[in-house]
Formats: sequence, C-alpha cells, structure tokens
Amino acid sequence: MIQSKAWNWDTAQTSWWKEPAPEVYPLLNRWKKQGFKKILDLGCGIGRHSILFAENGFKVAATDLSREGIGKLNKIVEQGKLDITTKVADMVSLPYEDGMFDCLIAFHAIYHTDDVGIKETVNEIARVIKRNGEALITFNSKGSSSYKDPLNKHLTENVIIKTKGHEAGIPHYYASKSDIEKLLKTFEIIEFSYKEEYYPDFTGAHYFVLVKKK
Repeated sequence: MIQSKAWNWDTAQTSWWKEPAPEVYPLLNRWKKQGFKKILDLGCGIGRHSILFAENGFKVAATDLSREGIGKLNKIVEQGKLDITTKVADMVSLPYEDGMFDCLIAFHAIYHTDDVGIKETVNEIARVIKRNGEALITFNSKGSSSYKDPLNKHLTENVIIKTKGHEAGIPHYYASKSDIEKLLKTFEIIEFSYKEEYYPDFTGAHYFVLVKKK
C-alpha cells in the first residue's frame, strides 16, 4: 500500500519556501540553451520554481497533492498572469500524457512517500518527459539527522514517519547513493551531488540528481 500525505502549507511559514533554490538557476540557463519550453514542477508547493520558470518564458505545469499549496499558487498566477497551469494530483499517478514535457523539476518533493510510492513516482517521471528530456530530482539522504531521530517511526530500512513539526504523520523515504542509482536505472545520470544543511536543531542532507531520459 502506498502511503502519502500532503503538506498543510498554511502551517509551513518558513520564508525560504518562497524563494527559488540556488541549485535551480543553472538549470534555467541550461534548459533555455537547449530550447526546452514545457516544464513540469512536480511537488510545486506554493510555486517558487513554477514562478521562476514562467517569468523566464517557460510554459509551466505545476502539480502538488496539497490543495493549500495549489490555492496559494493560483492566487499569484491570477495576479501576475503567468503561463502556469495547476493541478492537485498525486505524484504516483500524474494526470499528463506520455512525453508531454521537455524537462521536469522535483525539488524536495518525491521522497514524501514509501518504498512503493517512490518507485511509482520515478516511473511517472520517466513517462511524462520526452526522450532526451531532463529532470532534476532531489532525494533525502540517510545522513539527515531526522533519519536517525529515535522519536520518528521506522516503517522499513528506508522509510520513516515523522512524529513532530509540520511534517508529523508524513512518510519520508531516505536513500543511499546505491538506492538512487537503482531507482534511476532507466535514466542517464548527468550530475550527482550531495549537500548538507545545518540548522539550530537538525541537519538536513540531500542528493541532487540531474538525469536524462534515454
């Protein structure tokens, strides 16, 4: 059984969710040079990356399981008249045609599921982007302090349910490098990087993977 649960964006007040991540800007330039036009922002949240790409001439589709997140993005789209279409949808079954997108970004999104869900989501990513299309996908690392937190509930070797904060009750998939390579075996890996973020009460650790559909 695939476990999934949306964020409540009414309770996620941290300001950085409104600003595009620095890792995304190189992709903006890369994909412009490659002539990519249609992009899917998978797990868009309140739309920080959807807005960035739309402001730079991309035709953006944005999807998230959170109705609150999509609602907040819709208000911005209406005010700015941006070329963004939004849908509330589960990432394990995307409401888009095969090969519909030139590129895709799934930033701090697809690991909010279990072992089955992340495999299904990777399959959906492969389905909706065209041949030679590219995607940036981020994964939770087992190096994160939340993976080691004894208060969180372990479902499997890779999956925990958080028990506190605005992510309480939400499943999280944590990967090793080899786990990711197995998940992405049908793609060509272009870039693979690792980053740790230090905060007062925890350490976050993520992999950033740029892939091409073969």
